Amino acid sequence: MNLDLLKAEWATRDQRLEQAVRMNTQMLRLTLLEQHRRDIAKWSWTDKYEIIAGTPVLIFLIWFLSHHISEWQFALPAYAMLTWTAAMPILNHRLRHALQEMDFGQPITMVQKQLAEHKARRLSLFKWAFLLGQIVWFIPFIVVFFKGVFGVDLYLKTENFIGPSLIAGVLFIPLAIAISKLLSGRLKHSARFQAFTDMLAGNDIIQSRQFLSKIAQFEEMPREAE
Repeated sequence: MNLDLLKAEWATRDQRLEQAVRMNTQMLRLTLLEQHRRDIAKWSWTDKYEIIAGTPVLIFLIWFLSHHISEWQFALPAYAMLTWTAAMPILNHRLRHALQEMDFGQPITMVQKQLAEHKARRLSLFKWAFLLGQIVWFIPFIVVFFKGVFGVDLYLKTENFIGPSLIAGVLFIPLAIAISKLLSGRLKHSARFQAFTDMLAGNDIIQSRQFLSKIAQFEEMPREAE
């Protein structure tokens, strides 16, 4: 056999082998994409959990407001609780489904950037849910609960406690924000801190990070073959 023909045949075989490797890698990548979509979609059960947990609270608050709508000192804290209880599940739902609708088939660097932005939005929501929640679910909750369940007006019985406690709760917000900025600035390169913030952001964020690591490995395979 002519040496040039032999070289041409081996070159053709190399091209076919390279195409086969690329096709197999692409098929495996698509399989992983579909599996990941199914995995993070499973977290939609949290929507049902939040609805089940929040419905009794909403019913109680609506009932309470229907009986005390003209008494601003009771209606105002009840409105605050109602707003928080209704808004948090809606916002959580939107962020969860925004992640599920993300196009993980884009270039990995773009997906990593979008995932980081999505994680930041979740952490911001968690931060404000906690900071506002520590006000809403302390004094307003106690006032509404005792009035609605026992008919007790805590404003008359704890006049020196409610005001200072509310002020302390409000002042805690800028303090907590300053501490979080300080810690995030110092610990942003810490693997443990990143793992902790991933946990706060949600398990679907953790799964997405692991998925991107797998995709990065598979994208390296054709390059190594070359």
